[in-house]
Order: sequence, then C-alpha cells, then structure tokens
Amino acid sequence: MKKLLLAAVFLAGSAFAAHADVGAGLVGNTVTLTGSDGTVTQIYYPDASTTEVKLPDGNVVPGTWRVEGDTICTVTGDAPESCTDPIEEAPAAGASGTIEGPEGSVEWKVSEGKAF
Repeated sequence: MKKLLLAAVFLAGSAFAAHADVGAGLVGNTVTLTGSDGTVTQIYYPDASTTEVKLPDGNVVPGTWRVEGDTICTVTGDAPESCTDPIEEAPAAGASGTIEGPEGSVEWKVSEGKAF
C-alpha cells in the first residue's frame, strides 16, 4: 500500500498542470500504475472527491481526494493523507510515462472512464 501511495503522489506531481482546478482532468478517468515487479494498481476518480483503488490482489479500497491550491491530496483506506508537490503539467486520457521513485520505477497511464 505504501508503494502505491508513493507512486500516486509522484504521478500526480508529474502529470498535472497548475491551473484553476488541477484535478479536473482526473474526474471520470482511471490511472493505472505498474510497478517494476509487474504489480498493477488502478485508481478511478468517479467524481471530484472520491476514489476507488483496485489493489494488485483485486481488492477495491475507497478513498478521497481534494485539490489544495496547485496540489492534489489523497487518502486511501486507513493511510494518512498524502499531497503532491506543486503540479506542472495537465492531465489527459491517453497520457503515460515512467516515474522514478525511492522504491523503483512505476509505469503510469491515464485511461478514459473506469478501467476495471
């Protein structure tokens, strides 16, 4: 779970633009995270305040998210709130990339709609 949350924070920090609502591109879309070990986690943003996180074991955990200035803050399950660094690039369905973090690389992809 810690690796998932770190990856989500890195993703949000690297994939979204600083504008009036930095989270607008997330609503209705899914972010898929694939760890260097092949584990897949999917985060669906059904609205402007909740998430559904499909963990590698298939369990779905509810969460919440909010925009705070030019950052996105999330809470998943019982984990403490995590906030991104200031956001610099706009989100878009079809975008993808790699995040290098303290626990290795994570491939990410934004898909339109709910992908699970």
